[in-house]
Amino acid sequence: MGILTKILIVLLALFSLFLCGTVVTYIGTAKNYKQAYDEAKTEIASLRQTSTSYKEQLEDKNRQMQTLTDRLDAEIASLKAEKTKAEQDLKDVERNKAALDEKVQTLTASALKFEGTVGSMQESLKNTREELDKARTESIKLSKNLNEVTASLEEKMAHLESLNAEKKRLLEEKTNIEGKISGRAGTYEPVTTVPDSATEAMGTYGSGAPLQGKITAIEGSLATLSIGTADGVEKGTIFHITRNDAFICDIKITEVDSEVSAGTLQLIQQQPQAGDIASTTW
Repeated sequence: MGILTKILIVLLALFSLFLCGTVVTYIGTAKNYKQAYDEAKTEIASLRQTSTSYKEQLEDKNRQMQTLTDRLDAEIASLKAEKTKAEQDLKDVERNKAALDEKVQTLTASALKFEGTVGSMQESLKNTREELDKARTESIKLSKNLNEVTASLEEKMAHLESLNAEKKRLLEEKTNIEGKISGRAGTYEPVTTVPDSATEAMGTYGSGAPLQGKITAIEGSLATLSIGTADGVEKGTIFHITRNDAFICDIKITEVDSEVSAGTLQLIQQQPQAGDIASTTW
């Protein structure tokens, strides 16, 4: 065997080894590529599925966004309409406020004028009441004077009637005496009787005399007087109450006993008190 042959055999062995290594490497590498390809394919499918899911989610979000946009546009339009209406209402309110302010000013002026009128009327009423009180006081004094004058006049009239009766009696006696003197005397009875002047005068005055007593008690609007039926008091009798010649009020009798009577207060000018004078005349 020659050297060339040996070299060829060695080269062939080396080439065989290299070829075997290459085949082994190829086979190992081919398996890794297939696994990588399968993994890549699986990953691509997963990514496609994820992409599809993302697209669906994106479309759903777009639809939601569109719905929300439409709703917001509708709400914006409604708010704009409400804003326009609110602006119009505000203008109306401002006009009404201006009108009310003017009306308030007018009413304030009227109220001030009315207050002045009321003040004037109150002053006039006060003066009128003072004049009325003075007139009542004067009326009470005049009534008392009138009662005194009337009593005196009635007493004098009664006395005058008594004197006239006495005069007639004396004239009749004179005529009777003259007749006896002239021989024409007969049985003659005087036709005029002589009354008891004092008793008759007092009786006539007493029957028309005013009733007078005092307040003994006050309970709310009810007053009790010191006189009753024994003094001539009857239901419905009006007593005028005075204090130091000043008019206090009236009392209309509603309950009467023999010694006392009671009634309700009327025309109250001042609060009556126990001890105030009650009379049926001024």
